[in-house]
Amino acid sequence: MYGQQGFGYGGPGGSELADWGSRVGASLLDGLLSGIPGLIAYGIFIANVIANSDGDSYTTAGEGPSAFAVIVLIIGVLASIGLWVWNRVIRQGKTGQSVGKSVLKIKLVDATYFQPIGAGKSLLRDILRGIFDQACLLNALWPLWDDKKQTWHDKVMSTYVIKV
Repeated sequence: MYGQQGFGYGGPGGSELADWGSRVGASLLDGLLSGIPGLIAYGIFIANVIANSDGDSYTTAGEGPSAFAVIVLIIGVLASIGLWVWNRVIRQGKTGQSVGKSVLKIKLVDATYFQPIGAGKSLLRDILRGIFDQACLLNALWPLWDDKKQTWHDKVMSTYVIKV
């Protein structure tokens, strides 16, 4: 259990904080879930481009992708975005658990009330995660040595990831 730390900082309601491996695993599962439709669509698109090329890479005489391939790619990308919004914004905001977090039995909670954070805050947290991860890999590694096992986006949004 995560007990009292110095300077008056305590853990989330006596809950045990999730370890780094669980957090990474959940993130990978969530990425796989939302990425599959886009990857399948991209594979179909590329296969179509290759099938329609004339084999001469020095000219642009190939016909390019068919309208069908472009439509499949657009639908796949939109499906991936839709799955991400449902999983990481709506579901996680409402329940504290994305699909990956559910599988690995961890939960995202507000640091003050220890309840799910809502869709708006979940969206902002994921946007900050993307910004911080792009700016510096240390964001993703920060829970390895942080007393509260928080990333930078957890600190900014005042959230914890706990074991369920």
